[in-house]
Amino acid sequence: MTPETLTVFTLCFVAGPLLFALILQLGQSLALLLSLALGVVAAALAAIWLQAGGMLFAALALLWFAWVLAIAMLALTLHRRVPQLRRGVTIIGLLVTTLPWFGLATARMLMS
Repeated sequence: MTPETLTVFTLCFVAGPLLFALILQLGQSLALLLSLALGVVAAALAAIWLQAGGMLFAALALLWFAWVLAIAMLALTLHRRVPQLRRGVTIIGLLVTTLPWFGLATARMLMS
C-alpha cells in the first residue's frame, strides 16, 4: 500500500467517523447547523480553488472534509426532527463517512 493510499484509508476509516462523532457531541443547536452548512460551502469552494491551482490531493482532502460535514449536518437535522431514530441515524452516519474510500477504490480499479 502506497503512503498516499494509506493516508486516504486512514482519513476515510478513522478520521471521518471520529470527526463525525465529535461533531454530534457538540449538540443540536441551529447555530451549529448553520456553521456546518457554511463549512461545507467553504470547503467545497476551497477545493475548487485548489484544484484549479494544481493541488489535487489537498482539493480531494477538502472535498472529503465537506462530505463529512454534510453528513454530520444531515444527521443533526434528523436528530432534531426525529429523536426516536437518533441511534440508527448515528450508526448510519458513521458508516456513510467511509463511502469516499469506495469511490476512490472503484475509480482506481477502473483506471488500472
